[in-house]
Amino acid sequence: MFRGASKVAIFGVLFAIFFHLYTKLGINFHFHKHHPGDCRQVSGVDFGSEDMEVTQDGLAFITSGVDFPSNSPRFHAFLVEKNVQGRIFLFDFKKPELGARAIKIRPSKNFDPETFQPHGISMIEDRAKGTGNYLLYVVNHVKGGKDRVEKFRFSSASNDLEHIRFFNDSAFHVLNDIAVTGEDQFYASNYLYFDSYFWSRFEHILPLPLGALLYVDAKGVTEVVPKLHGPNGVTLSKDKKFLYAAVPLQGTMQVYERQRDNGLKLIQTVPEVQTSVDNFQLTSNGDALLAGAHPIPHKALLHLEDPHFKAPSSVLHLPLSNGRVVTEEISELFYDQGDLISGSSVAHIHSNQLLIGSIIDKLVVCDLYTKPSQAGRL
Repeated sequence: MFRGASKVAIFGVLFAIFFHLYTKLGINFHFHKHHPGDCRQVSGVDFGSEDMEVTQDGLAFITSGVDFPSNSPRFHAFLVEKNVQGRIFLFDFKKPELGARAIKIRPSKNFDPETFQPHGISMIEDRAKGTGNYLLYVVNHVKGGKDRVEKFRFSSASNDLEHIRFFNDSAFHVLNDIAVTGEDQFYASNYLYFDSYFWSRFEHILPLPLGALLYVDAKGVTEVVPKLHGPNGVTLSKDKKFLYAAVPLQGTMQVYERQRDNGLKLIQTVPEVQTSVDNFQLTSNGDALLAGAHPIPHKALLHLEDPHFKAPSSVLHLPLSNGRVVTEEISELFYDQGDLISGSSVAHIHSNQLLIGSIIDKLVVCDLYTKPSQAGRL
């Protein structure tokens, strides 16, 4: 009798896990392609445009060539096959016909461009150096080393990146994204605890809440939100009073109010609407978030296992009011089956153009004929 009850209990647990994965991974989902206008691939970028930061003048700094140890062997093999190098590209919304160009990065004694594998990026204007100078903070999954955050200065005059310093700490595991609050002060998402392919699969599937949000400043590194399951993109509101965090493995996005000590108070949890959000970008006037998303999560995971496998792409528009997401007004601006762009990860609107990045595929720009407020509600 006891054995029979045990078998029933085990079966029940396994069924619950299977059902959770079936629904979370969107195995039953299907969507139809729609674009907001004429869309085309941007020349210059072939193997990744994972994250971006855009200046008020319409210069987009784009990270490319993301890789880290917990990626699959086939992902690593793809990078070798295509000779993918870590790069930061520059795209000018005012001159889209020029495409994207790789920015020259000056090496330093503490930075070797050959080991650069960039991921999340955040930016502030370098006021000490004047207009046209920016400080870029970039997550680097150092090839053959530990994760750290690099600080660069970009000068529009010299048109290159000068490496200034790096940040590392034992609290950094597998970082994903950062959101800068001021010079040498930023939030960071610890996406995974395990940096091996084998153990990270368990962390993804079970699920294990081993991720966290960190705050970094001159005092060191503080874990401000522990026990998250795979926190991904992080972005600040225009007034820097609120932090938005995508937690796709939990199937949510979180809205936090910043505290005086830089701690974070959860004020809203937004269930993801038939998609898995990757990275956020704040609109120029700060009234909404744009999110690159993976509408059919299990296909996104297959794409991460092997980039030759195409995954659908989606861009969401999330209106904001008093720091919170207006959930009933969330709309989808773009959906593609993966033919034009596979595995969309980030998006931004400038000069009536929608720029869409991907994990390890193309960069796409669309003429925005459909206003965000007119797009289909989710």
